[in-house]
Amino acid sequence: MSELISKLWRLLSLLSLVGASPQLLSQTAVFQDGVLTVPQGAAMVDGEILHYSNIRLAADSDGRFTLLDARSSSLVYVDTVAIEIAESLPVQVRLIVTGSKSVPCVELMEPAVIFNEATFKVALAETSMGPAETCIAMLDPFEVQIPLDVTELGAGSYAVSVNGVEGGFSL
Repeated sequence: MSELISKLWRLLSLLSLVGASPQLLSQTAVFQDGVLTVPQGAAMVDGEILHYSNIRLAADSDGRFTLLDARSSSLVYVDTVAIEIAESLPVQVRLIVTGSKSVPCVELMEPAVIFNEATFKVALAETSMGPAETCIAMLDPFEVQIPLDVTELGAGSYAVSVNGVEGGFSL
């Protein structure tokens, strides 16, 4: 059993490296009856970042996990991505993202940030409405700030992509 728990922690560490922001990791993942349930996460598929919620993974006796279920989350429409760099030690970088949710009755989900090859890819998704819920059909504008973890990065140029809207900055 301790080997299974060790493998579970390695999987959670992998999720934190490749698809979850610190905010996502603050939501509790639950391992019960051989099934790991992760509230939210992201994955890179063919260079595109996709956002998922209610991720369920089944553990086998060898400690490997098989995807049982995951609900794809709708990404919001992004108008602009501005980058602010605070001249502090350590340097702090944050994105100011403006866009629109599909309707006023949904909420923004925590952004998922993946860093790979000098590029920050961010998936910004919205919650979904239940089948019996109705809402006025109009876009709902938002502005959100997303901190980027640049503490381990050296001097250089970095790219940013939030739901396909690109930008860049230099440290």
